[in-house]
Amino acid sequence: MSDPRNQSAKMVMHPQLGPGRLLRTYMGGYEWEILFDSGRRFRLPAREFAAESISAWQGRAAPATHSLSARVAALDIEQFRARQTLEALRLGIVPVQDVETLTIGLEAERVSLDRALARSKERGGDALAVIGDYGFGKSHFIELAARRALRENCLVASASLDLIEVPPGKANEIYKALVHSMRYPDSDERGLGPLLKRAIETPGIVEQFAARSPREKDDPLVAALAAMTNSSSQRAYDEIVAWIGGQIRSPTAEIRSVLKKPPRLYLAGEVARQYVYLLSGISVLATLLGYGGMAVLIDESEHYSLLRATQRGRADAFFKALIYAALGTTNSRIDPNTIPYHATMQYELAFEPNSYLFFLFALTESENRMPVDSWLAPSQILRLDDRFIERDVLEFFKTLLRYHSIAYAYSYPPPRERYEEVVRAVPGMLSRALNQHRINLREVIRLAVTACDLLFLYPDYTPAELVEELGQGLRV
Repeated sequence: MSDPRNQSAKMVMHPQLGPGRLLRTYMGGYEWEILFDSGRRFRLPAREFAAESISAWQGRAAPATHSLSARVAALDIEQFRARQTLEALRLGIVPVQDVETLTIGLEAERVSLDRALARSKERGGDALAVIGDYGFGKSHFIELAARRALRENCLVASASLDLIEVPPGKANEIYKALVHSMRYPDSDERGLGPLLKRAIETPGIVEQFAARSPREKDDPLVAALAAMTNSSSQRAYDEIVAWIGGQIRSPTAEIRSVLKKPPRLYLAGEVARQYVYLLSGISVLATLLGYGGMAVLIDESEHYSLLRATQRGRADAFFKALIYAALGTTNSRIDPNTIPYHATMQYELAFEPNSYLFFLFALTESENRMPVDSWLAPSQILRLDDRFIERDVLEFFKTLLRYHSIAYAYSYPPPRERYEEVVRAVPGMLSRALNQHRINLREVIRLAVTACDLLFLYPDYTPAELVEELGQGLRV
């Protein structure tokens, strides 16, 4: 990690996010941390910025004088972080902070994602499904979508499903996981609490939100905001936040002291409509507070295939309801009449027709997966497969070498006589093995890191030997 070298180099321009100030650089200038004029702060690949910004930074004046200990500390931080990244990559996992820098290919998919996010802000919502086999980057794409959504000034609520804690057929558990994870583009806070706090502290917002509710009574979000506004007890305030976030199953005595008849949050039966209504309401509240809406991202939807018939029907109801709420009445292929009501309470499918809700979910290709082809148009379904070209793997390999050189303190670019043959041959071998279904994307990452490790750790191990043995192992 290093600081910008002079004042003139600190102002930069991003094509989407606009002007900002360069706070510091990472990975030898490969990533920049920027405080934008909008007040948002992100760390982004340097290649995304306007050419004049990059030229200004590269042509900077001589560095200002820093103490030796400060420079060593900065180097140690950057080296430690690079080693952490490599440890994750050795398992075939790209750390969340590196998803944009270390993404292999996916150019067309990223374009589709960016267009969907733009449509969501312009038209009031959108939805995408991501389908792929194990090890082909579905979880990676979910995190990539999260970072893109944050850059678009959206809240991000994400959940990873499983059969025990967050099963696909239990809408209340999915809702609880989503709101507990909520991220903000302008702070490091998590959860639903910060949004509710900002709402009651901003004059007029609670009243505007209540006036826009389609329910004359029994709106849980409206009731929670009103109770928080009137609460004089910090304990009651905290328990209301926990209750509306699904963390408390039944209203406590503290909650009832400020909310006499709290609306029920149902846990059994057909509850999909209620929890999708709440999610769309949170998105509307976010727009009232100046955000671009909310992105709901759900991973590991392949557990659907393991559900019993009843639970599969309830999973269908929840996912269809979310798609319908995100797309609105005019764009959805889903008949709302196929989404059942609860036996004792009827809920609309969305707080407003345009809730500015973006929904993306990932699932594994199988015979028993969700019938998303009947729910979404072909343009709303992204398929991740093994069709990666050599150029994509080569770009990843060069970026990986940069991380490796920082982690183990050798020069970049590394000596040609040691690395040229490997850089020329290995990415092509990996891409061919990938296209021939011999390995998956996770194994590409692991093998690429292993190649870098072998070249660095074993000086007597020649590049020709490495290339030959890798080719034999991959049978390419």
